[in-house]
Order: sequence, then structure tokens, then C-alpha cells
Amino acid sequence: MSLELTSMTEERFNQYYKHALKAYADEHVKAGNWKEEEAIQKARQQFEQLLPDGLETKDHHLLSILHDGEPIGILWLRVQSNHQEKQAIIFDIKLDEDQRGKGFGTAAMEAIDEYAQSMGVQQIRLHVFAHNQRAKSLYEKMGYDMTGYQMSKRLS
Repeated sequence: MSLELTSMTEERFNQYYKHALKAYADEHVKAGNWKEEEAIQKARQQFEQLLPDGLETKDHHLLSILHDGEPIGILWLRVQSNHQEKQAIIFDIKLDEDQRGKGFGTAAMEAIDEYAQSMGVQQIRLHVFAHNQRAKSLYEKMGYDMTGYQMSKRLS
């Protein structure tokens, strides 16, 4: 099964941005990083810092994941040179809810590898929240290694 990665349209980006802010804020609340009442504001601040020019932000690739020409998900990738090596960071990858469990996750990760290699990328990094076991399992299956842990303790 092969998937295509193509530049996100402005309309798709606007839909994604609105949904992603909420989802990102919710993930941080669920992980215990942020309080619910501050989460949307903090998520918006981070997104504005990372994507000051929206779709046109330098080094950021906001892509639609297509299957048979139809969008089934999104990918947000940043590509930069770091210490003489070109690296990519996956900021977000999401399949539409009705497309999950069909093998598209594996195919999307393979498409990302091909896309990154075509740009001379030698390493791909990503962050996964500890509570997202499904994603963690997929990334491990695709050859990603754990490179560190962040730990926290909440005091009453």
C-alpha cells in the first residue's frame, strides 16, 4: 500500500490548525503538564512560535497524506541542518479517525522515510506522549529508538 505526501491546501491547514491546537492542549493536560484552564493559550503560543508564517514558515513542511488521491491524514515535518547533518522532526502526524487500523500508519511512516531521504535527511526524530501506547508501538516497529525520558512529579 503506498501513500502520497502533498502540500497542504490553505483550507486544510486552517482546519488542521484549529483541531491541532485543541488536541495538543488536551494531550498536555492528559500528561499532567498543563492545567486545563491554561492549555489552549499555551498551545497557541507554541504554535505561533513554531509557525509564525503558517504554511509558508521556513523549513516546515505541512503535508496532506493521500490514499488514492483522497486526503486521509496530515503530516507536519521540520527539516533543518544540525551539526553538518540534515535532520527532520515530526511535529505531528495524524490519520483521520475513520482511516485508523487499516495499515495506513505503517504506510505513512514509510512515505515519510522516502520523503525525508529525497531531501537528504539522515535522521528523523519525534516526540510521543508516554500515554500514547498505540503510537509508541508503531514508532518502535518502524525502527525508532527511545532517546530519553522526561519525568515529572506533582506535589500537592
